[in-house]
Parts: sequence; structure tokens; C-alpha cells
Amino acid sequence: MIATKELKEEDGVFRKPELIAGATKKMAVTYIVGAVCAALVTIIDSLIAGVSIGQEALAAIATAGPLLCFDQILHCMLGFGIDKLMIQAIGEGDHKKANRIFGAILIAVFVIYACVFGALIVCERPLLMALTQDPKLSDMVVSYTVPLFVFSAFSEVFLCIERAFRIDGRARLFSKRGIVTNVANIAFDLLLVSVFNFGIAGLAWASVISTTIGYTVTLSHFFSKKRTVSPDFSVIHSFDELLDYVKQDIRLGSSATLDEFLDTVALSVQTAAIGSMAGAGGLAIWTVYKSLRGVVVSEGNGISASVSVHAGLLFGQRDYDGVRYSIRSGIMLAISVCVAAIAIVLVLATPIAAAYGIDPEIRQLCAECLRIGSLAFLAMVFLNVTTIYLPSVNKTRIAGRLVLLEHGLVVLATGIGLGLGLQSIFVAYVLAEWVAASVAAVILTRDGHWLVPDCNPQEIVSYSICLRPDQIVTVGENIKSELQNRTYPAHFCSRVSLVIQESISYVAGHNPGEEIDTDVEIKEQDDGVTIMITDAGVAYNPLAETTTRDMSKVGELEKVIFLGFSEEVSYDRVLDLNRMALYLVPAEAAEAAR
Repeated sequence: MIATKELKEEDGVFRKPELIAGATKKMAVTYIVGAVCAALVTIIDSLIAGVSIGQEALAAIATAGPLLCFDQILHCMLGFGIDKLMIQAIGEGDHKKANRIFGAILIAVFVIYACVFGALIVCERPLLMALTQDPKLSDMVVSYTVPLFVFSAFSEVFLCIERAFRIDGRARLFSKRGIVTNVANIAFDLLLVSVFNFGIAGLAWASVISTTIGYTVTLSHFFSKKRTVSPDFSVIHSFDELLDYVKQDIRLGSSATLDEFLDTVALSVQTAAIGSMAGAGGLAIWTVYKSLRGVVVSEGNGISASVSVHAGLLFGQRDYDGVRYSIRSGIMLAISVCVAAIAIVLVLATPIAAAYGIDPEIRQLCAECLRIGSLAFLAMVFLNVTTIYLPSVNKTRIAGRLVLLEHGLVVLATGIGLGLGLQSIFVAYVLAEWVAASVAAVILTRDGHWLVPDCNPQEIVSYSICLRPDQIVTVGENIKSELQNRTYPAHFCSRVSLVIQESISYVAGHNPGEEIDTDVEIKEQDDGVTIMITDAGVAYNPLAETTTRDMSKVGELEKVIFLGFSEEVSYDRVLDLNRMALYLVPAEAAEAAR
């Protein structure tokens, strides 16, 4: 039914969070499935390493962690901003620019990844000397990492393509990719390690093969009718333009890059500290915890992916209430997911330690560390969502400061806990994460607006309904009254009311028998108003559908489009939502323009 929230006298807002919050949660849940499935690859590698190869393999995976973080650092720097830049261009109505951004980033990603990881392969053994003095352990690390390094450029290109395709709202498709990858990884792990005895190198090649198979699902979107973006590689002929897009991309990913770099530093400190204090057994425990933490981080990444694109699009449209609905729904989902994860670890810590092949003499110690470390999950995911949300609303510096605070505290806490035992390192880590999360919560909520303006001064009406046919006339009349209160001409107010009624009739007509969340927003623009109709129903395109109809039979919306009353009309299907915008001017202004 029509929103019951009373009209604010100063801005005329009837608004409910259902449309934006629902869209954010829907996309987040499907991304979580895909992200968790991808993270399970690491867990499966660790399980098979511990059971089929031995505890030394778990120590090798832990030691390789800081080197593998180079991949995440570069992804944050180059791939993190691709969907944000593209959706901003689409929000401006420039699909060509979005496609050129797509092509430019893919070119830059492949070239930079090939150079960096080529150098890393050459310099890996000297770098390993900072993490371990055990030559056997170093050999295992090299065997594990080299196949992953060789494949990294191709993997990152696939991942950037997937990030760009988020714009089309194909979250379920990418969840399927995660499932396919995970199933293939299990099969190839067992085949290469347990059957062919390739050892720890078999784990790496299994990941490479299964990831390649999985990304064929992503690439299938190129052949889908739902695809709206494609990479335009002709941008390579305009080097200045290509470089400009890459610079913008790096700027958007700067806080995430800093986060990942400092996380690598903190991870290296923690790995070195645990290795020096507790040896291979301590590193094995650390590997088990990191694999569990990786799953939780992937859940946070899934939520952040949805929040960042929704908040970025809404911020560009100056829909500040929508931005707040998006981040709030993301945080509430994060709390639910993390509480469940903590409960599972608290109850099943001992069986989890046994499943990883941890030696019986340190199994109880492992379970204790897992229980302690799980208490950091909620703070860690909250910080993840927050630091990715902030760049979407142009608060990159605040995100960078939070990142510095978080990882600085983690390094400091590790130093304090080093002389007190393995459990103390985990306790110190948990406290550091919660202190940083508390600071982030204060920053986000201290003004009550989540670091965006209270409202858009150009906004006239923002209306939310769960659409039913019997509401259409009522919505139009209520908005007509609000426009009349703003002293717009009576004839213009009536015409706007009819346009809105015709527009939401399209939504109802394409979703018969269903109640569809729909937002109607009207904003002042130049000499007239912009009407934005956003709904969560099935895809439709009124512009394409009306061109084949007899003009004598068309409705009021088509008359406005074809007779020139509307100066601009646009339609997009973005993030699984229909968005139709019309720019209208009072009849007198339209007549004068002709």
C-alpha cells in the first residue's frame, strides 16, 4: 500500500526503504553465495594439504599468504573502481564512455599484472628469506605460488569482466560461477594430489584449472540479451584518454589498495611472529584460522559489492535517502551473517581443527585460537563494508584513515601479544579490530546522515509504493497537489500527474497480479522537472514498445514523448531495476521552444 510515513512539510517526502534495501540485499545475498564458493577453494586446498600432504603443507600455505596478497593489492588498485566508473558514466547517460572505460581497464590490468608477477617470480626466493629460513618450506612455497603467479593476469582480467557485468545485475550467474569453480576445484585437487601425487603444486594447478572452467560461466554473459556493456578496445588509440580512465580507476581504489597493502604488512608481521614463537604447529593453526576468516571476508566482499554499486549510483543521482537505505541494509545483513559464523565456530572449533589434520597434541590449542579469533569477524566485516562504502560517496580520505587505524592497531597488538603466548596474539587481534570498528561506527553515524547530505535541495517529491492498480490515480493526484503547492502552473501539474499515472501503469501492466516496489521521484531541473520512475519488476522498455503503436490509441505518456512535451526521455535497466526518466517543462516554455 501507499507509504504511511507522513509528508515532511519542508521537502514533501513520502519514502520507504523497501525498494533500495530490498535490491541491495537481493544482490548481496547472491554475491555472498558466489564469493563464499570462491573462498571455499582456499579452504579445500588447506584441508587436502593437511590431510593428504601433511602439516608442513599447511605451514607453506601460511607462509605463501603475504606473497599471494600482491594479487589482492593490485586488484584493489586496478579492478576495484571499474564498476563504479562505468556506472557513473551510465548514470550520466553515456554508455559509449562506459564501454571505453571497460576496455581501458582490461588493457591496463593485463599489462601491469604480467609485469608485476613476472618480476615476482624472479625475486620470490629473496623475498621468502624475510618469512622463513627453512629451505624445504621455501621450496614448497615456490612450487605452490609459481602456477598461481603465471595465471594471475588472465584471472584478474576475468574478475574485472565479472565486476563490470555487475551493472547488468547478473548476480545469480556469478554465484553459479563460484559453485562451478568450487566443484571443479574439489575434483582436480583429489585428482592431482591424491591420485597423481603432484604434492602442493597440484593444489595450485587445481585452482588454476578450476578457476578457468568457472570463468567460462562469466564469459557466457557476452552472449546474453541482458548484457548492456562491452569492452571497447579502440580506446587504445587514444592513449591520453586510456591513461585518464586508469588514473580515475586507481583513485577510486586507493583506499582499498592501502587497506590490502597494510593488511599484507600486518599479515606478514603476524605470520613471522607466530612462526618464530610457535613454529610449524603455530603456522598450521594460523592457516586454519585464515581460511575461516577468508570465508567471512568473502561474505563481507559480497555485501560490499552490492552496497558500493547501489550507493554509488544513488549518490550520483543525489538520492541521499536511497544511499542511507543501501548502507543500512548492508550493515544489517553483515551483522546477521557474522553472528551466524561466530556461532558455528564457537560450537564446532574442535571438529574443524581435526578436519584440517592438525596434530592431536595441539588440536585443543587450535580450537581455542579459532574461538577467540572468531570474535573479530563482525568488526572485520563492518570495517570492510564501511571502507568500501566511503569511496562511493566521495569520502576516500576518511576510508584511508580508517584503514591506517585498523592495520596500525593490528600490528601494535601483535607486538604486544608476542611475548604472552599464541592465544594472546589472537586476543590482541580481536581487540584491535573492535577498536577500529567502534571508531568507524562513530564516524558513520555521528551526524545522523551517514556522511551524505540530509536531502537534495532540488527534490520536490520522493514517493514509495507497493504498486497496485487501484493506487495509480491516488499517487498522481497526491503528486499533483504537491506540485501545485510549489506554484507550478495548474495545466503543467495536471500533465505531470497524468504522465506519472501512465508510467506506473506500464509497471503494473508488465507485472500482472504482483505487488511491485516502485519509487517515484520528482526533482527541479532548469525550467522544468525530471521524473524518475524506478521499479523492481520485470524488464520493459516503453520507448521501444510505443514506436509500433497507432498514435490515435497511445496513452498520455506516449503523447508526451511524441508530441514534444517532454524534452528528454531515457530508460535503463541497471542493477536489476528499471529506471525511466522524463524531463518536462511547463506548457508555455515548451511552446516557446518550438
